[in-house]
Amino acid sequence: MRGKRVTGRFFVFIAIVLVVVFLVVRPFLRFGGGEDVIFTWNSDYTQQLDCVIIRDEYAALSDSTVHKALLGTIVDNGLERLDTIIDLCALDFKNLVTQQTRGNLQNVIEQLETAMVNRQDYLRQNKRDDTKLTKLYDEDNARLTSIQSWRKVATADRTGVLSFYLDGYEEDLTVALLETLTPSDIQTVLGGGSLAHTKDVLADGIYRIVNQDQWYVAIAADASVWNPVVGLEYYLQIEGFEDLSYSAVVTSVQKASGTVLAVLEINQPIGPLIYQRTGRVSLSISLSGLAVYTRVLYNENGQMGIWLSDVPGGTFVPVEVLNIDGDIAQIQPVVEGALQPGQRVLIK
Repeated sequence: MRGKRVTGRFFVFIAIVLVVVFLVVRPFLRFGGGEDVIFTWNSDYTQQLDCVIIRDEYAALSDSTVHKALLGTIVDNGLERLDTIIDLCALDFKNLVTQQTRGNLQNVIEQLETAMVNRQDYLRQNKRDDTKLTKLYDEDNARLTSIQSWRKVATADRTGVLSFYLDGYEEDLTVALLETLTPSDIQTVLGGGSLAHTKDVLADGIYRIVNQDQWYVAIAADASVWNPVVGLEYYLQIEGFEDLSYSAVVTSVQKASGTVLAVLEINQPIGPLIYQRTGRVSLSISLSGLAVYTRVLYNENGQMGIWLSDVPGGTFVPVEVLNIDGDIAQIQPVVEGALQPGQRVLIK
C-alpha cells in the first residue's frame, strides 16, 4: 500500500498547535533561568477567629449614690418588717446597677420609694417621745429627700437604642479609641479581664444609647494564620447567631511581634448582638485577581514583595498577600496598577 506524503502544511499546523498549547500552560510553567510569571487565580476561603464587638454607643454614668439609714437598735417588729422590705429593694437596686441581675430600673426605684414612704408613715403613726428616735426619723426623712433630688429627667443628646445592660467596657471600647486599641486589650476582653474604666462603669453606669446601624468587630490573631488587608470585604457571621449575616470591611490593620490586629466595620442593624461583647466569628471571602507561586515572594526589610524581571537584577515591587492556597499566593500590589498578568518575576 502506498503511504501518504507528509506536506509542509502539516508541519505548519503542528507548530501552530504547539504554540497555542504553550500559551495556555505558560503561566503554570517554571521557566529556566529562575523566572516565573504572574497569572490570575480565583479562590474562596473561610476563617474562624475570636472577636470583640465594639459599638458606637454612649454610656451614662452617675456620680451619686443612694443611701439608707436604719433607726438604730430600737426593737419594733413592725418597723423591722418594713426595714427588711427596704433592704430587699435596696439590694435589688444595687444588683441591677452593678449588672448582677437584669430588670426594670424604674420599677425597682419606685418599689424602694414606696417601701420608704410606708416606713415613714409607720413611724409617724407610732412615733414615741424619744429624742434619739426623733433624730433618726429626721435623718431618714433627709435621706428620702436626697433620693428624690437624685432622680433626674435627662434628654439624650443622640438617637439610638436605649439599653440598661452594661458590661463595663463601654468607656474603653469606643469608636473614638479604635486607633489606640492593642492586641493586649482585645485579649484581655476575650479573657473577661478589666480595662481602664471597667470598674467605674460597672459601679456608676446607668444606661447606654447605641447606634445600631454602625458597629465594629476587632480581631487579634496570629499573623501566620490570618493576613487581613485594608479594604477587603468579608461575609461575617457570629457563632450562635447563624441566622444573621453581615458585610464587613477591614478599616485598619496593625502588625507587631507576630500578631495582627484588624478592625472591621459593619453598617447594618446590629440586632441581638447589641447585648454581645465577644464571640467566635466566621469570615468568608471570594478572591479573584493576581497570583504568583509562593517561591517568588520575598521579605525585604519587613515588606513582602516580588522581584519584577524588567531590568538586570530586577525591580522589587511591594505587595500585600491576600491569601495562600497551597503553593499559590494571591497578591495585590501596594501601588495600584504596578503589576499585570503575564509579567515575569525572578526566582532569587
